[in-house]
Amino acid sequence: MKRVLNILGILILALPAFGQYSISKEKRKKIDSLLRQYDGNRPGYALGIVQNGALVHSKGYGKANLDYNIPITDSTAFYIGSMAKQFTAAALLILESEGKLDFKKSIKEYLPDFTTYNYEVTIEHLIHHTSGVRETNSLQLFQGIDGNFEEVFSTDDLYGLIKAQKELNFKPGSEHRYSSGGYAVLAKIIEKISGQSLRAFLEERVFEPLGMKDTFVCDNHNEVVPNRAVSYWPVDNGRFERRVQVFDAYGDGGIITTVEDLLKWDEAFYKDVLGVKNFAAKMYQKGILNNGSEIDYARALNVWEHKGQKVVQHNGGMLGFRVDMVRFPKQGTTIILLGNSAFLNPTGDALKIAEIILEGVFENETLDDNVVQENTQNINIPESISKERAGYYWTDQMNYYRRISFQNDSLFLDSGNYAQKQYLRPISQNEYLLHCSHGQTRLLFGTNDDQAPLAIYFGSTRRTFRKFDAAAPKNIQELAKYVGVYKSEELQTTYTFFKQQNKLFLGVNNKRPMQVYPAEPNSTVVWNGNEMLWIGFGEIKFDIDERRIVKGFAIGDQRVSGVSFEREKNNQLN
Repeated sequence: MKRVLNILGILILALPAFGQYSISKEKRKKIDSLLRQYDGNRPGYALGIVQNGALVHSKGYGKANLDYNIPITDSTAFYIGSMAKQFTAAALLILESEGKLDFKKSIKEYLPDFTTYNYEVTIEHLIHHTSGVRETNSLQLFQGIDGNFEEVFSTDDLYGLIKAQKELNFKPGSEHRYSSGGYAVLAKIIEKISGQSLRAFLEERVFEPLGMKDTFVCDNHNEVVPNRAVSYWPVDNGRFERRVQVFDAYGDGGIITTVEDLLKWDEAFYKDVLGVKNFAAKMYQKGILNNGSEIDYARALNVWEHKGQKVVQHNGGMLGFRVDMVRFPKQGTTIILLGNSAFLNPTGDALKIAEIILEGVFENETLDDNVVQENTQNINIPESISKERAGYYWTDQMNYYRRISFQNDSLFLDSGNYAQKQYLRPISQNEYLLHCSHGQTRLLFGTNDDQAPLAIYFGSTRRTFRKFDAAAPKNIQELAKYVGVYKSEELQTTYTFFKQQNKLFLGVNNKRPMQVYPAEPNSTVVWNGNEMLWIGFGEIKFDIDERRIVKGFAIGDQRVSGVSFEREKNNQLN
């Protein structure tokens, strides 16, 4: 008996020293009021609230399966998309603790068949998305995959696609740019070192020790899964369509789990139960860029502050699933929201729930317009300069534009015709803060030829922008030079531009062609000037030489840059 009491004493001492929290009836009503809109005969959420290592509140909202009217519960199994990356990171930490890998070594030491680039890519680079390895989801879209990702592919397919890329997005360690492709590579490294599939490794080393009996790596989409939630996409008039998983990729995603099991995963961040000393601290270790600046992305977890309190989370979204697990380590509180409808916002909803249950903990960060006016009244920027700064700005780094408009003697920033305009608060003659960004987004206009016309700082990340003419082409004759066949060796994909009845079309491999000029109503096609074309999933920038001959183009998006297509000679279509 004495030994049992001693063991109990040790376990009690091992628990985190949090304050005592409880969820009152009043707070539960507030949570219900927030999430009630997702209840009823529609897809919704499984909610779990963890405090002091206990599931203090759980509830289902909406249906796991609309065909059979099955409600969501805390035992409903959800595909969690990119939230699964933290399990891949945990597997790597286990192998590192056993001396089987080194985060600082080149990945070619573990995968000799990996592409040789001009720079060394390490495991640490891949974990923090600082490797420059291209995003596989983007590459697949460029290949013409179904936009809903309802196609068959595996981790081996993704790895092969990555190896076919001749270039990195950037020099490893020079910037942070999210890439699920890096985690597909990490999955291959884990399998190579352990001699097991990722599914078997995580089952043996993570899920079984933690008692996560309903969690597994889904490497067979045909597998029967008890209590599985179906994912849905809202269409119109309150209707939903299914989005079905038919792929078997993992490492970057691929895990199915429940609220009940994620409670047990949460415990691993407060007790060293996986054989990795200081597991939580290692998972929370942020990435460091080559210039010494720290990023908010740790080891498959975002670490940041919400109204003065530390937050750790990583959301996930694939098909119609939208999930997040938002942890407040200091308060020993975690909010789990697993959803099965594409337009849900689990991160935002989890933060709202946190503010309900942790009332009085958060700082009030609301910016008052009166304070803004008071802070800017002494900064007098000539109207002529403000008007000159208005216009469209393009970033080649991330393949998107921002628009700055002049209105009521002030400048505003937005991302398109229908986007909300955000006030830019001047803090000097050339510098502005984005209103309500709490100092996180800063705009700096260049004053000489050696500076970028516009640089936007997102925390420690700097993006440069150039001003451009966003006017769409006036007629089909302006686009006739693009007609032809273009091929990408890296993607093994062909794009064909052709004219038909005074219209311009684009065909990707053997997919149904899309009309790119004139753009059809409600189309995702947008011409950004005469030489850049957004086709719904990527930005095409035509390569035109000094003779105005089109040599090819590069396609990219916010996660991939510069995938080259060369124009086939003697193959100009009419």
